[in-house]
Amino acid sequence: VCVLIITVCHNIYIFNHFYPYGVGPGDTVNAQSDDDGSSAISLLRPFVFFGKFYNTTYVNNNGHLTFDQPWSSNSPYRFPAHRGRDLIAPFWTDLDNRISGVISYKQYSSGSVLTQATQNINQYFPQLQFTATSVLVATWDRVPYYGENTFQAVLISDGQLSFILMNYGQIFPIISDVQAGYDTDDSSNYFSIPGSFQNNYSVFTYSSNVNVTGRWAFRVDHAHSPAPSLKHAVLLLSSIAAKIFNAEPAPFLVTPTTTHLITSSFTFKGRAPTSCLRFSFKQSSLFCGFNDCDVYI
Repeated sequence: VCVLIITVCHNIYIFNHFYPYGVGPGDTVNAQSDDDGSSAISLLRPFVFFGKFYNTTYVNNNGHLTFDQPWSSNSPYRFPAHRGRDLIAPFWTDLDNRISGVISYKQYSSGSVLTQATQNINQYFPQLQFTATSVLVATWDRVPYYGENTFQAVLISDGQLSFILMNYGQIFPIISDVQAGYDTDDSSNYFSIPGSFQNNYSVFTYSSNVNVTGRWAFRVDHAHSPAPSLKHAVLLLSSIAAKIFNAEPAPFLVTPTTTHLITSSFTFKGRAPTSCLRFSFKQSSLFCGFNDCDVYI
């Protein structure tokens, strides 16, 4: 019996978890200026960051948000840093939007974005009965270093409880260091997303702590607010790929990992005439090859 093996190569970058952004929703756009950022953004509701109530924030071009003042730093330091600054850093590195890329933001106090935020937070933190009253969406869209990188920080609040979503789309290899996560002024509360300072930054596109590939969620209004636990990045991507290629995941074939996805792989079974698909991570890209599969339909 001859079994046909079909291997499909596909760069899977999932953007449907992003909040609305760009010209359509009416974002305010940062100046095309290296190491610049937004003017002061007066928040619609206070954003509580580990006990401090902030009414103003800044969206800085180099992949971070600050509260007290704008900040141009393009050279990240590792969290915990003990540097006297409250910092939200979805992708802190040396970015340059002078030639291409758009950095923008918008606040919401009603409508579908608040509904989406409320649903997301209650799904990820089911012990709460939360209703969002304000959302700030900050987006770095195709902003280059050597490649074009797309990511978001979403600040969600009801004036007392505060949450951050960090959404990652296409992330290209870059030479500079990257720090992703958050840090308080005294580093008594911090989180560093796995992959920071690892030179394999596509891990952000494929990892999650809330079972949504490319999304990390945090409650940040007070200390001892545990984040949902890390999910297996490869297992997440196998489920997404299975849906794309109309196949069924085969969990017993999956090699899950929470490491840096240097040489990880997964396999799942497909419907006839496809017998199986096998994907492998190598360095910063997703490669496919003609591989025999362990189990056939």
